[in-house]
Amino acid sequence: MPPIIKLKDNNNLVSTSDFPDYAKFPFEKFNPVQSRVMEIYDKDCNMVIAAATSAGKTIVAEMVAAYELNKGSGKVIYLAPLKALAKEKLDDWQSEQHHFAKYKIAIMTGDYRLTPERKKEIEEANIVLMTSEMLNSRCRNYESESNGWLKEIATIICDESHLLTVPGRGDHLEVGMMKLAQISPNTRFVLLSATMPNVEEIAQWVSYSLTGRETYLLESTYRPCPLGIHFETYEPQGVYEETEEEKIRCALEIITDNLDDKFLVFVHTKRTGQKMKKALLQDGIECEFHNADLDKEKRHSVEKKFREGKLRVIVATSTLAWGLNLPARRVIITGVHRGLSEVDTYDVWQMAGRAGRPGYDLRGDVYILLPDNKAREHIERLQKHQPIISRLLDCIGTEDPHYKTLAFHLVSEIHHGYIKNREEIHQWYKKTLAHFQAQDLDDKVVDSTLELLIKCCAIKEEDGVLKATVVGTIASMFYYSPFDVADLRRNFKYLFDNHKEDNDMILAMALGNIDTLRMGIVSKAERAEMFTFGKHIINIFGAGEFTEAAVKGGYAYYCLLKGDIPDAIANTARMLQWDFPRLTQVLKVVDGMSGKWKMQDYFRRMQMRVLYGVRPELVDLCQLPDIGKVRAEKLWSSGIRTPQDFVIHFDKAKSLIGLSDEKMQKIRDAANVL
Repeated sequence: MPPIIKLKDNNNLVSTSDFPDYAKFPFEKFNPVQSRVMEIYDKDCNMVIAAATSAGKTIVAEMVAAYELNKGSGKVIYLAPLKALAKEKLDDWQSEQHHFAKYKIAIMTGDYRLTPERKKEIEEANIVLMTSEMLNSRCRNYESESNGWLKEIATIICDESHLLTVPGRGDHLEVGMMKLAQISPNTRFVLLSATMPNVEEIAQWVSYSLTGRETYLLESTYRPCPLGIHFETYEPQGVYEETEEEKIRCALEIITDNLDDKFLVFVHTKRTGQKMKKALLQDGIECEFHNADLDKEKRHSVEKKFREGKLRVIVATSTLAWGLNLPARRVIITGVHRGLSEVDTYDVWQMAGRAGRPGYDLRGDVYILLPDNKAREHIERLQKHQPIISRLLDCIGTEDPHYKTLAFHLVSEIHHGYIKNREEIHQWYKKTLAHFQAQDLDDKVVDSTLELLIKCCAIKEEDGVLKATVVGTIASMFYYSPFDVADLRRNFKYLFDNHKEDNDMILAMALGNIDTLRMGIVSKAERAEMFTFGKHIINIFGAGEFTEAAVKGGYAYYCLLKGDIPDAIANTARMLQWDFPRLTQVLKVVDGMSGKWKMQDYFRRMQMRVLYGVRPELVDLCQLPDIGKVRAEKLWSSGIRTPQDFVIHFDKAKSLIGLSDEKMQKIRDAANVL
């Protein structure tokens, strides 16, 4: 077996001028982590760098990538845990003053569709920025998409690689790494991780199971700003909302005791975040709430103001802790529960790691709010850092749990012909982190998972040979849950067979009653908001037809179709809206390959309605460039109701919407074509 070579920090700091001249760094000395990496960045080896937040792991990534690109041995993939972080890296590395500005850099995250132009851009790029889901998707469709560029990957840098242990996401990274190692055996893996108890085990997996190459493991104790940890207690109240108010009161007291310092205040629900912001503003403390409801421009504005010192407090959901470079002098974590569930230890420490700004602060301080009746219990839990555990065999569901995570990956392997029988499932599994960690895949698990896929018509078994059906093929192609594809096919068959396609409530439930959404959680505020909608659904379908979570999904789609999204449901609705073009593609292919409904135009118009939030009659106007809901409403009210009307009454339209001559001509040209 290839060796695991352990390293420690190098406290004899190396001058950045010692690094070759193809990269220049804006500081005089590398820190202890980077100084040690100077000894290995140019070796044909894997690396696992386990270091605290703010210990300079991004510079390590740049050192390795700069060497690889200068050598000209192939492309570099940089895997980011969030698409926002991938975009941040793109902006940074493309800036004129950066040493990567001379290279071609492409980004591929879920909000960038794989058009022919983008595929060409990826093929020509020196650096490809991706999320782990996108890596796995491109690898699983390696042959069908002709993704030959994956064979050119010299190095893959996995930032925040402890993502491997995050439920719902870690399995995508695990399988993506496995598949890339199979496609491109010479690729070296560089994993950047928080300090976790079993990073050596991860290094062994990369070395022994994936690459057959020696791996250097650097476990660092360096932190540029020492971290002070403070466990603060609050008294739980009899009512949930009153307990949240008590947490807010405690957080406010900490902030007002340190009026000169910048704060990040992490909350676990949007409702608490809104209340926290309101309480701060009432105390005259300027703040913003950074969460998924903000559009991209607003998020960037908040982050910019905070970095520039124009904003002292950001209230944020925990996703901000993953990667975005927004440290603060002090961090408050408002409790260790998300609803009824405990927040995972790695999530708490990810948030805590944002405390302390290198170059500005001598130290960082984090305040973790705990219920006083269980404080000791939580302190003991938090002081035992969780190991990185594979999520591939996670069970999903409570009453009737299934290995749906495993099923998601198996259906693609079967579709592409990499797995043809049950024995080959076991062979495939031997490369996984789950197998390396002795998570047994016994015949009972295999049988129940295959039975589940057969039951939903994603695969079939003939004479012992496993084959993907239309449902399984579409799931594999679009990186979609096979159970969701099966539900969509069934739901829309009902919709069209019963001629209910013009009923928005039934359409909304056809979209919302899918496996993924049925397993969701409904908050008290969401339950109250969707009460009337739920009553209508019972009147249509009868009681007990749908889970409460499916009704929530249907209500979110109904609000999108109407263009009126209440605050209580906004987060869910926006996530569904963001992914809707992919869902529409799934439905179009289901129609073409299986349903034979001949409803392609219906799906196109449905997509326009969900994306723009418009009535059916406004869809044609919204097809025109620069015409959204507001402008379409104006045109419709004035009697301009089709693209042809726009051409005929061009001067009237121009006075109504007030765009430049150039844009108006562009709209008229498009209207002439429609």
